[in-house]
Amino acid sequence: MAVCVAYIHFARHRHAADPQACSQPYVPEVLVRHRSYAPRFLIILSLLPLLVASVMLLAPAAPIAVAGEGAGADSGGDNGESSQEAVDNSGAAGRDSDPTGQSSQEPPYTAAPLPTAQIDGVAWGQLVVGDVVYVVGDFQAARPAGAPKGQQEVPRSNILAYDIHSGELIEDFAPTLNGAGRSLALSEDGKTLYVAGEFDQVNGEWHSRLAAFDVSQDHGTLISSFSPVFSTTVKDIAVAGDTLYAGGYFTKVNGQQRVRLAALKASTGELMDWTASAEGPNAQVYAIEVSPDHSKVVVGGSFSSINGSSKPGYGMALLDAATAELLPMPVNDAVRVAGQKAAVFDIAVDDAGFYATAYSAVGRLDEANLEGAFKADWNGELVWLEPCHGDTYGIAPTQEMVYTVGHAHSCETIYGFPNMPEVRKDGPHPLYVRAMAFTNSPDITIRHQGVVDGYQDWSTSGYKSPTIVGWYPDLQAGTKTGMSQAAYKVDVTDEYVLMVGEFIEADGKIQQGIVRYPKRAGQPTLPPEGKAETLAAKAQATASGSVDVSFTATWDRDDPTLTYSLYRDDETTPVATEKINDTRWALGSHTLKDIGSPSGEHTYRLVVSDPSGNTITAQIPSVAVPKTAQNNKEKQDKKAKNAAENADQGGNKQADDDEDDEEDDN
Repeated sequence: MAVCVAYIHFARHRHAADPQACSQPYVPEVLVRHRSYAPRFLIILSLLPLLVASVMLLAPAAPIAVAGEGAGADSGGDNGESSQEAVDNSGAAGRDSDPTGQSSQEPPYTAAPLPTAQIDGVAWGQLVVGDVVYVVGDFQAARPAGAPKGQQEVPRSNILAYDIHSGELIEDFAPTLNGAGRSLALSEDGKTLYVAGEFDQVNGEWHSRLAAFDVSQDHGTLISSFSPVFSTTVKDIAVAGDTLYAGGYFTKVNGQQRVRLAALKASTGELMDWTASAEGPNAQVYAIEVSPDHSKVVVGGSFSSINGSSKPGYGMALLDAATAELLPMPVNDAVRVAGQKAAVFDIAVDDAGFYATAYSAVGRLDEANLEGAFKADWNGELVWLEPCHGDTYGIAPTQEMVYTVGHAHSCETIYGFPNMPEVRKDGPHPLYVRAMAFTNSPDITIRHQGVVDGYQDWSTSGYKSPTIVGWYPDLQAGTKTGMSQAAYKVDVTDEYVLMVGEFIEADGKIQQGIVRYPKRAGQPTLPPEGKAETLAAKAQATASGSVDVSFTATWDRDDPTLTYSLYRDDETTPVATEKINDTRWALGSHTLKDIGSPSGEHTYRLVVSDPSGNTITAQIPSVAVPKTAQNNKEKQDKKAKNAAENADQGGNKQADDDEDDEEDDN
């Protein structure tokens, strides 16, 4: 399996999610454009005096940022520094000018994974049906949570089910698919489970890329009579009423031409007249969903046209659910992602609109201009756009939040983390954030980054982005596909965030391909990151009699605000406390003061705690508070007391004078 990777500047890294992607060197657009034009230079030189005069007359009050030149004087307020310079100096460009790079709100779910059944390969899709989670992918065995690969395994051929509350494998559901499963859908009455993928047999029966299971009585019994025939892979399916919409790589269904898109009767598998055609190099439909009112079908993929149109139709389209007519989709004027090595990979819907993710390994903005996610309303108008660099695969919205999975490595244009290193078990790497959460609202005006590295400059159109929420589950990338990715799909319920993919660990523990994260209430959260020594806490006595304890803040994967408490000697009541919400990418230096320290030797301990009570404790070497300092403190305290008394007496005298004035008036 080929991997499309490009390294430009620092950690300029892209992976294609398409298994058919090929390796190509990336050439940034700005390099392609640079040529030498000597005659033009002479002309410009001759006009230089006029140009200077014009600039002096028309000079703006603020510097102008030029995309692609790294000027860095952008709307985010970098104070004239380039993006990289700002990162070097402060840890995050624009931190001081815009503190909303990460929301201070508490994430609804923890980043502490629950024990969940595992697989030996990759999971591509999942679906929650009541208390059961169905999972499909490319795997041949399942095993309990925590078990190493190859131990305690039971056969599961590309499909399984587990209990959403216990995480345990459901034993009486074990169909066999002879090829990978890609997606699942449920009938509106909740009685029929549909499975799509690359297989052509289920339990030894002929079922070409689409099958149905009766889940009305038990966990699932194959419906033999439901057997439509697709010529090749079905990537995604969606059900609305008695219509099942399918998208993928196929060109024929039931012997009739259907180019990547089709509609069937959900009850019988009969092909319907609904006809739309997705075409172009490597044209595939990766995602298909239906609007809640069943009037529109939204599709995404690598196709460059639908029904002969590329705008809309380039990587995404809205179609009439009854006629397959192409509907207006203004967001496609802005977001252009399609071709051999780019696609709209996942789509989710709600009453407000649809949400989509994009990946790209192209390196050409005229072919693909977004790595990230976006939201559009049902008129196809863009609501917000999340442009964090790094392929984004799955998305799951709630009314307040949006959850994504992929490998984001720079959210600098929305005041989030820049390209930065991290050290994992296999050595140092650029930071890849495999799962994230955002507010579901257009909060931030996207700024110019300075050094763009071939990425789209979204700041020129005033687009809005949601705010990052401090929720960072830790997933270790897997190797099944050869793409070194973690999660591909994410779903959210009232109780859990669920992810599937090819990851092999969660929070440093063995957990392959499937994982759950619970709602916070009553559940343990992850402790603050780091160890005592990373706080670098130091104590110093001052001439005034106080003790200053300086330290470097830390961060937490599921709590944006941490409490820092300073204790003297063996006392159980802190002498100083402060709440700090520094981010992972901008950890600042802070000081807590013990202003009442008596003279003599004292030890201190700095305790960092999250709202769940998880702590890090740093023991600080003893510090001597001299007697002179204590005397100075007593003198200062006495002076302050006298000043307060004098002020109080002055107030009493003023009150007496006021009473005398009142008597005179009478």
